[in-house]
Amino acid sequence: MIVLIIIGIALVALGVYLCVFQRAKSANVALEIQAQPTKTYEEIKEALEAMQDYDPNYRELVEFKGIASTNGNVVTPYSNTRVAFYVAENYQVSENSEEYRDANGNKRIRTNRSEQKMGEEVSNAELLVKDPAGNEIVIETKGIENKLELDKSYDVLDRSNTGNPAPARSFGFGGVRANGTGHRIIGYKLIEKTFALNTALYVLGEAYMMSNRIYIGPPKNGKDPFIVTSKSEEQLLKSKKSSQTTSLVGGLGLALLGLVLFIVGIAKK
Repeated sequence: MIVLIIIGIALVALGVYLCVFQRAKSANVALEIQAQPTKTYEEIKEALEAMQDYDPNYRELVEFKGIASTNGNVVTPYSNTRVAFYVAENYQVSENSEEYRDANGNKRIRTNRSEQKMGEEVSNAELLVKDPAGNEIVIETKGIENKLELDKSYDVLDRSNTGNPAPARSFGFGGVRANGTGHRIIGYKLIEKTFALNTALYVLGEAYMMSNRIYIGPPKNGKDPFIVTSKSEEQLLKSKKSSQTTSLVGGLGLALLGLVLFIVGIAKK
């Protein structure tokens, strides 16, 4: 059948992508992490200042380690916690229940839960990484907060009205019917992703100078990695190795399944 052939080809293509390209991407990031020596604030500053007269826009890929800080009073909106940086999200959580008949003709109720993102709030103060001497480097965050490997520090389903972005209510076909079917909002999931104050951070990105301050942001070439995480270098390398194995095994499995479906589809034509 043509459907099996199409699905088979798609699975083979996805398997090849995971085995070859996704695995290679993880391997390249791991190699870059291993290749880059950890630099001190003084080493980064010296290298950038030395190039200022030749190229004011000079940027250099660096690896830097320090502790998370900020120059403002950053407090998360839900847990009211002081942090170095946060992204807060809220999701409307709903349940949709519908009636159906099973194989024996008996009436059953099937309930599906869904989440809809309602809003997001991002810390507007600078995220800083400081060395033991107190020297600080500014980390780019504006518009690229999704590139930061923030830690999920708060995840609560709030079923009350107080403090919610909208009141909890039932709606659609008169809300929940007498037989238990219909659509209803059961609450709001409140999530905070943060870098805690003074937590150790690993940073890999392009350093540059602006207004006599050092910044680190995503590489302009779009190929080199940009990493800001609370994981250690050893943990990062371990996760990249695990990702390579997962991509290889998953890719081979999908490719094999796709090949089987393709052959079955050809046989049934």
